Amino acid sequence: LFAQTSGLPLNLPIRGDLMSTQSEFLPGVINLGDILEENGYKQYFLIGSEAEFAGRDLYYKQHGNYTIYDYNYSLENGEIPEDYHVFWGYEDAKLFEFAKQHLTQISKNNEPFNCSMLTVDTHFEDGYVCEQCPTEYDTQYSNVMACSSRQVGEFLKWIQQQDFYENTTIVLVGDHPTMAQQYVNDVPSDYQRTTYNCFINSKVTTDQIKNRQFTHMDMYPTTLAAMGFNIEGNKLALGTNLFSELPTIIEKYGQDYINEEVQKSSEYLDKNIYQFN
Repeated sequence: LFAQTSGLPLNLPIRGDLMSTQSEFLPGVINLGDILEENGYKQYFLIGSEAEFAGRDLYYKQHGNYTIYDYNYSLENGEIPEDYHVFWGYEDAKLFEFAKQHLTQISKNNEPFNCSMLTVDTHFEDGYVCEQCPTEYDTQYSNVMACSSRQVGEFLKWIQQQDFYENTTIVLVGDHPTMAQQYVNDVPSDYQRTTYNCFINSKVTTDQIKNRQFTHMDMYPTTLAAMGFNIEGNKLALGTNLFSELPTIIEKYGQDYINEEVQKSSEYLDKNIYQFN
């Protein structure tokens, strides 16, 4: 979440899940939320878990003034029963339905908006089985993955049927390859597993659509470009606009080198970006 909206690695002097104990979340960062807020966007973050985890509420509130619809919001506003809790909070099926309700209202406000959602049903090794999950496959994880794919597809079709879709860019971003190691045992060791990323209704087009080597940090300028922003030099922080022909840092230097470098201490980042006491 941090890398794809800031173009920076989350290289902290404390564990990331302890960010919830801080009063600020990297105040020196200028990220996607900051830029969109400056340009008049109202912003919303929807998740089925508690936004406080790992300081996510701090990050989104302090960088873009997001309205947060999370598990606690749903409890407090009667969207779910007061004793309801499954998996991390509530399942993705409810998240998509709540998102439709919120987007229907948000779109009536006649102002630009950024609505970000975080799904979770496929996160852990076996995933979460909801009422919509099929039983057509031999393993639970396969059924959960199929269910998630259908739900995402149906939600996208719903958006495409709405009046606001004509002027709306959709970005799908996977956070990491599956952690279910047994599930991928048969995948050859020399095959590089990747996340799925997709831009729908982008304001710009490109021939650079396949086999690019990039990181989540590159999603920061690429998302803005897809929305129609002009990015001077096609770079923001460590991210490169993937709609351009400019090489990303791992295309230029290699993944192993970048992985090694971003883990090093940076006096510049510590002083100007992270500002920990």
